[in-house]
Amino acid sequence: MTIRRVTRGFAGVCVLLAASSGALAQTPAFPSKRLTLVVPAVAGGASDIVARIAAGPLGNLLGQSVVVENRSGASGNMAGTSVARSDPDGYTLLMAATNNIAINQFTMKNPGHDPLKDFAPVALVAEAPELIAITATFPAKTLKDFIDALRAKPGSYNYGSPGTGSVPHLSSERFLRATGTKMAHVPFRGSAAAMADVATGSIQMSMASLGSVEPFRQAGTARILGVTASKRLAALPDVPTLEEAGWPNLEMSNWWGVVAPRNTPRETVELLNRHLRTIFSDKAIVERLGKLGIVAHSESVAFFEQFVEKEAKAWAAVVKDLGLEAK
Repeated sequence: MTIRRVTRGFAGVCVLLAASSGALAQTPAFPSKRLTLVVPAVAGGASDIVARIAAGPLGNLLGQSVVVENRSGASGNMAGTSVARSDPDGYTLLMAATNNIAINQFTMKNPGHDPLKDFAPVALVAEAPELIAITATFPAKTLKDFIDALRAKPGSYNYGSPGTGSVPHLSSERFLRATGTKMAHVPFRGSAAAMADVATGSIQMSMASLGSVEPFRQAGTARILGVTASKRLAALPDVPTLEEAGWPNLEMSNWWGVVAPRNTPRETVELLNRHLRTIFSDKAIVERLGKLGIVAHSESVAFFEQFVEKEAKAWAAVVKDLGLEAK
């Protein structure tokens, strides 16, 4: 055997070994293991409900289980930072709410991550419009009556929210400025606590989603005057939108969307988006959410990307208008 033949033979073996090792090193097709859907809030809240509604069907469509993990703290920033720093492989996702993506970075000096740079938007899945709820003992029967009463006694009444910088707080201030009225803000630890004081008449108004308001409406201690949506909610067909009541351009809601760490492969993002669109366009799920005052969404990745940018600009303007300092 000549040296040339030996060399060629050895080279051929090397090629085969390289090819086989390359095949072994290839990343398995997504998904090849279970996924984690992180909820930046405690169990039982709206974010958790939306996540758990999605997890089971998403796991079935992917052929892998999807585990919901609750990580509360720092207004959702702890969960957001942990997901943002996760491997960008599609296996760790965040069920983000409005504050997590479009507000916290403007009200907090160091949220731990930049939601507009550190996440890849996957899918907008749901939103819960805000409801204007007042104490049942207040003489106003319509939104116009309520606004007239506020104008007659500017600054004499109070409204509650689950905290400074929250969606209900900022939405309330947008509403007051648009209608030329004034109320004092009283922050609470959660919407339920604020609504409890609305029910007793300690404060006169709170903006919240149906889940927080409905128990008090059913008990007859609170009245809903309007909804900040483009159309009436299926669960509240008799409650007019703010536009119907004479106040257009005041559509405000807390929304939820699934995001992944930045640099997650686009094909993985698109696959997750297709499955989430299938889930949140399912009639049974749409109706289930509708009973909770939550509107399901089935939108493209591109839509959600543009939506996030638009929402961030809108809420940043509100924060600046209010003169809120980042803390």
